[in-house]
Amino acid sequence: MSLDIEHIIVHSLFLDEQGQTQLATREQELATGPAVNQLMGELHHIYNTKAGKVFGYFSEEDTGFRDLVRRVQDQSLTFAAFSHLAAERLLGELHRLEMNEAGVLLFVRYQWLGAHYLLIALLDNKDSVTVTDKLEVSHASYLDLGRMQLAARLDLTELQTRPESRRYFSFIKGRAGRKVSDFFLNFLSCVEGMDPKAQSQGLLKAVDDYCESRQLSTEEKLESKALVSKYCRDQLKEGEELELRELSAELGRDDDLDFYQFVSEEYQLEERFPVDRSALKGLTKYVGSGGGLTISFDQKLLGERIQYDAATDTLVIRGTPPNLKAQLQSGN
Repeated sequence: MSLDIEHIIVHSLFLDEQGQTQLATREQELATGPAVNQLMGELHHIYNTKAGKVFGYFSEEDTGFRDLVRRVQDQSLTFAAFSHLAAERLLGELHRLEMNEAGVLLFVRYQWLGAHYLLIALLDNKDSVTVTDKLEVSHASYLDLGRMQLAARLDLTELQTRPESRRYFSFIKGRAGRKVSDFFLNFLSCVEGMDPKAQSQGLLKAVDDYCESRQLSTEEKLESKALVSKYCRDQLKEGEELELRELSAELGRDDDLDFYQFVSEEYQLEERFPVDRSALKGLTKYVGSGGGLTISFDQKLLGERIQYDAATDTLVIRGTPPNLKAQLQSGN
């Protein structure tokens, strides 16, 4: 699927001799070509498949960044000028919070599948060595795209067509954690909206209730959950979101009740949302930990190899895994 780059520019955040973050800006946009196209193709794929993204929308209290977006959209600002003002805004937020960050600051507007996006990312610039064509060892720098931690994407099409939406912004919340909340979201005039993890947990509850309402047998229930798990994992693999109507079609109908109608009546699920990978385990496994003990097993094993006695709160496991058995027998 083609990705059309409309505007792209990079700037640099660096630490001066006093350890303070400073900004170096590029005046002109980058020209598109094989290297730029490859960079954006990789960034787009990594961003789409990155776990832990959260959605948001513009704050009503701080309209600074939204005003910049509006001005570049109505062409009262060039994209380069927009990026300069936005970069200065980010630098000001870092100084205000007395935080220091360094890296390549990228702004790109692109089109994919008919929608327009604005991606902003702070990328780590790493040092390494390479062997040249003349077989000489030389110093080299590269962008560590796989470890992208500070990035946000604004769906410009959704913002225009559904301004009331609470999910036209998405951003990565990885190891940076509070850093995102402290300065990156402030810089973007953004507040958190839809939480994919909460949506995914709601989906699991809805699937359980739907199976119960259809009075499925244990085997049929496990089959239905396996279908949901496969669909979700396929969407994750492709970097796509879960679509409730598509999932409903996968599960099929029972008389006049289908899954889409079922969740529409009682559950506050979005029409589409990214699946939280960690939540998927709850579809096919029982998982729990506490007190130094972690247990995970396929739900189909309960009642067969694994028995649970509620009265004594005891699990009985018949046929321990070979590697666990070897450790137990050796006393390790």
